Amino acid sequence: MYKPPLPENDEPYDIPQYSYPARRRKSVHADMPHRRAPEGYRSDEKPGEPKIKRASLLREQQEKKAQLDARRVEAAQPQKLDEREVSRKRTRQAARSEAGKILITPGRRPTSVYIPRVNSRTQESRQPGVQSRRIWSRRGQPRSILSRKQAITGVSLLVVMLVLFIPIALTRHNPASGFTPTTPGADNTQPPAFNEQPAAAHELVILPQDTNHPAPPVFAASAYLLDVDTGNTLYAYHPFQRLPLLSTTKLMTAALAIEQDGNNLNQRITITDAMSRDISRLSPDSALFGIKKGEIYTLRDLLYGLLFVSGNDAAIAIADVVGGNLQHFVDEMNLKAQQLGMYDTHFMNPHGLLETGQYSCAHDLAILGQYAMGVPALHQISGQMAYHIPRGGNHPERFLVNENQFLWWYPGVDGGKTGYDGQSDYIQVMSVTRNHHHLIGVVMQTNNWWTDMRDLMNWGFDSFTWISPRDVDAQHAIPYDYLWNFFAKDTKENTVPTADKGRYYQYTGYSISGPIMVYFDTHGGLKTFGFPIKMMTVSAASLISQQFEHSTIQCNLSTNQCQ
Repeated sequence: MYKPPLPENDEPYDIPQYSYPARRRKSVHADMPHRRAPEGYRSDEKPGEPKIKRASLLREQQEKKAQLDARRVEAAQPQKLDEREVSRKRTRQAARSEAGKILITPGRRPTSVYIPRVNSRTQESRQPGVQSRRIWSRRGQPRSILSRKQAITGVSLLVVMLVLFIPIALTRHNPASGFTPTTPGADNTQPPAFNEQPAAAHELVILPQDTNHPAPPVFAASAYLLDVDTGNTLYAYHPFQRLPLLSTTKLMTAALAIEQDGNNLNQRITITDAMSRDISRLSPDSALFGIKKGEIYTLRDLLYGLLFVSGNDAAIAIADVVGGNLQHFVDEMNLKAQQLGMYDTHFMNPHGLLETGQYSCAHDLAILGQYAMGVPALHQISGQMAYHIPRGGNHPERFLVNENQFLWWYPGVDGGKTGYDGQSDYIQVMSVTRNHHHLIGVVMQTNNWWTDMRDLMNWGFDSFTWISPRDVDAQHAIPYDYLWNFFAKDTKENTVPTADKGRYYQYTGYSISGPIMVYFDTHGGLKTFGFPIKMMTVSAASLISQQFEHSTIQCNLSTNQCQ
């Protein structure tokens, strides 16, 4: 079970703090030589003990030392061995000198069977019919009938206890389930053993929605596409690779907050001193909603600040209120992850800032997206574009804009969450619905999020009508478009490298490779042939062909000639 780290400092808090590493205290005696314990006294001696007791310690130690010295002198003197013991030692030495032989002392039960251990890779020291193992029994005379009965009775009792208690233990906790059953009236908030995975946890069956187009390659390190209506996996690329999940963590934070508070989004929350102290520990460049000590917000306001502007301070306030303290809320997050089957996910905080031990994978984030979008209030909040917080509660009037850029230009987006940690580490969990068909897409660690997510969704819906954030941004501004140079490089001619050293044309959703691509490039490319509009076909006569907008290229593999 996960054990939270200890508090970092020694200051008293209104609530327990566990989010930061512990700091060790220095020894008092290390800094104050005059406070060191005198020689001859125990270092843990208490000042309140009588002085007589403490003064006698040195004498006691001296007496023990004298007794120990006397024992050493006595042990050093030569001792006469018993004749039987000498005989036994000689017998054992003789047995060891004859490798592979079994020694049985005449007139007695065999006291031991000894066969020297030999490297099994080189040779075996065995006699025919003799098992190479080491067996030890009690020395001396044969056991009495009474002792034998006692041994049989003990074994019988042990067997009965195993038969009775093993089924009970298996019923109380089944590792294959990944979840410990709850008991009414008991504390069931303790998460199950971390990372207990069923045997088939990493087995996937991919049932693509579109078989007329090849599956799109991605720039992302990991990607996943889930059909929410059927539960089918449509696409998976390194689906179980553990990576930082960044601010997509907030989907779990928001879902738990809404569920546990019974959808009471209008409850008023005051920002306390404890919350303010936790918020002050966030990194200077952390994304903030901008709450201050003494201000009063509704839970709804904090959820909008959490999901719209990815406020890490809002995540701390929500966790403190809903969970009682940060660590308890994080434990509930991990428990929920295990219940949902997110076996490659572990949370260390409610906001997603980088921290050792906090990670997830594309497969698990798709499950998280499905769970979060199944909470109606959360689905509605994450799918809105703007929100207004009126003045009051010791705070000014606020206007919030949803920073989920995919929501502002791709058709059908109705929710989700993004994460961002530099231009080479962008992450998305997107919910898109078209014609009552609901998909959840995930890309992790990508530097071209609009291309990756658009290609996945186009392929999932089997719809390749061109739409670009560059064109939409020219008509109405997309929030924070300047961070991506107004999507200037998103053109129809762009391609994505494929695994077979080919190219995937996102404009039509087809790829080219091999001899056809060589002929395509050496004879004018797009200007001559246009974009590919069909998949490559192979005939029985070693002929391959592919159709383009203006013509078809055919290659003979036996002659290596194309036309």
